[in-house]
Amino acid sequence: MNRRSRSVLLVIAAAMLWGTYGSFVTVILAQGLSGPVITFLRFLATCVPVYFFLLLRDRESLRIRKKDLPLFLANGLASILFFTLCYTAAIRETKIATAAALLYTSPAMVMLLSAAVFREKLTARKILCVALAVLGCALISGLGQGAAGLTLRGLLLGLGAALGYSLYSIFSRIILDRGYSPLANVLYTFSVATAGYLVLIAANGTLPEVWLCPRGSVLSVVCGLLTGLIPYLAYTVGLRDLEPSRAAQLATVEPVFAAVLGAVLFRQLLSLPETLGVALVVAAVILMNASPGKGGAGKPEN
Repeated sequence: MNRRSRSVLLVIAAAMLWGTYGSFVTVILAQGLSGPVITFLRFLATCVPVYFFLLLRDRESLRIRKKDLPLFLANGLASILFFTLCYTAAIRETKIATAAALLYTSPAMVMLLSAAVFREKLTARKILCVALAVLGCALISGLGQGAAGLTLRGLLLGLGAALGYSLYSIFSRIILDRGYSPLANVLYTFSVATAGYLVLIAANGTLPEVWLCPRGSVLSVVCGLLTGLIPYLAYTVGLRDLEPSRAAQLATVEPVFAAVLGAVLFRQLLSLPETLGVALVVAAVILMNASPGKGGAGKPEN
């Protein structure tokens, strides 16, 4: 298996693990833990194991240059923290389906940002694949099936979440191109996001839930390992040999897997529009990776 194929599989595997997040949260919320605390523990479980691994195996990777510190701060605050806050607020302002559909405008944003930052070519196939994936995600999310009531605030929050989600691919690619390992990127990016969430839950008084609800806290840590640490590492490793726009488009299999998982585990049968959405996303993934042209799998031109 060549590096490109391995990277494609890593990104798809990451997206599939992200697709289990909703099931985890459903179970954990029933244990009495609030959403912000779940997110804090998930982030904590993402960065702490990486720190101890690097401390024991590769201390050199723990060093970052002062001039690159703003990149890690931006990735933690402007990407991960901003994304989670906007997405949570968008769900409250609109509906889960609407917020999810808006979130998956992110591949289009990554494509445009990559063209500006990395000078990626906007080919007709890329544009078609992103359009198919975005439409497919909208159908899977149930947009148009009782997802009305979209306010301007909800729209802006949803698009803000998509922007934050997109920026992880952009900032992470820049960090990798500066010689940092995927482990270092995940460690410092999520350390910044964890610190930000610690301040938030301390301010709103929900921090005591961590020890008052031990079962929920343990499940949140497990959730962090399976939907945070492993997939973000896999996705970041995949970014080394894929264009950010291609990786972001591949990650749209997340709602596909979530929908299929719901159908299998919870007998949530897919409607005709949802089935069509799954088909569109799968078609986009296949088309994006079928006989790539020159430069399709390599590093973007700088």
